[in-house]
Amino acid sequence: MGSNSIGVVIVSYGHEQDVADLVDSFAGQLRPDDRVVVVDNRKPWLLESVVGERLQQHGVMIINHDNGGFAAGCNVGAARIQDEVDLLFFLNPDTVIEDPTLFDTLRRVDKQWAAFMPYLLLPDGTINSAGNALHISGLSWVTGLDERPVGLHPDSADHTPEVTDISIASGACLVVRTEWWQKLGGMEELYFMYHEDTDFSARLLLTGGRIGLVHSGYVTHHYDYAKGDYKWIYIERNRHVLLLSVLPLSTLVVLIPQILGANLGLWAIAAKENRLGLKVKSLRLLIRDLPKIIALRRKTQQLAQLSGAEYLEKMEWRFDNPNLGALGSNKAVNRVYGAYYQVCRAILHLVA
Repeated sequence: MGSNSIGVVIVSYGHEQDVADLVDSFAGQLRPDDRVVVVDNRKPWLLESVVGERLQQHGVMIINHDNGGFAAGCNVGAARIQDEVDLLFFLNPDTVIEDPTLFDTLRRVDKQWAAFMPYLLLPDGTINSAGNALHISGLSWVTGLDERPVGLHPDSADHTPEVTDISIASGACLVVRTEWWQKLGGMEELYFMYHEDTDFSARLLLTGGRIGLVHSGYVTHHYDYAKGDYKWIYIERNRHVLLLSVLPLSTLVVLIPQILGANLGLWAIAAKENRLGLKVKSLRLLIRDLPKIIALRRKTQQLAQLSGAEYLEKMEWRFDNPNLGALGSNKAVNRVYGAYYQVCRAILHLVA
């Protein structure tokens, strides 16, 4: 294992050409002790036959995996190389590396950061994600959407990149130190798809790790927002899986009124958009998996290093989700959330 060697993990589900283009975009930044593994998560496995020759030119390992979800694919890929590298770099197949010094930047990030991410930019140079918020309502959304990145500039070879704390790192360009990945046991496969990266970050925070945004690096994301029924079902179920398994009990208790209120609002929105059937399916999945969620909570809380009050400090109270329109920028709404947060904070410090 070399100094700050990088192991790239890409999970593909029918993205053969995209994967080859992605690897081509960063191959020139690889060192001899770096590793690249691509997990083909879709039968029939076409990756090797379609672009295998291009990938092999860069020493890429290909794993054919019977699809158990995105999290399972990440775990399988990481397991192949985690003993050979210092950093695991998870990249979505619809990303491309246009930053010519990105890998060198990532290698220089201070070891105080257990996990981190560069800016995730859209092709027009605006932000797709500068980290994600973990809100006290139980919702999560990207931060910095449509803004311009701050501090994005080439660094000298001996300069430690500027990094600032965030709560949730995007799984589209997630870097994790190998020892922390192993400590947490990788991504939680119960999620199958969506929220598994949010859960990983939330568990890492609970375990006492720091997550950072690297201001001097970026990954370009050719993002296509999928709106299929399966997405709504899994996002709704998995949001509750995270809350029930990760939040310290005291934090969960003080936030229950807010979480219930948010859920009532989401049921109303589902009714308005004719998605009540999807909400019911999501609820059924959640109820079906309650025994697994309870077991997951037991395992997760065994690693907890933060108190309820400390964990609340990692959560966001501002309701500034740009996708919520006028509601997100409403001053009265934000005052209510701010007051509620302060009350919860006082209660948790009182009972600590």
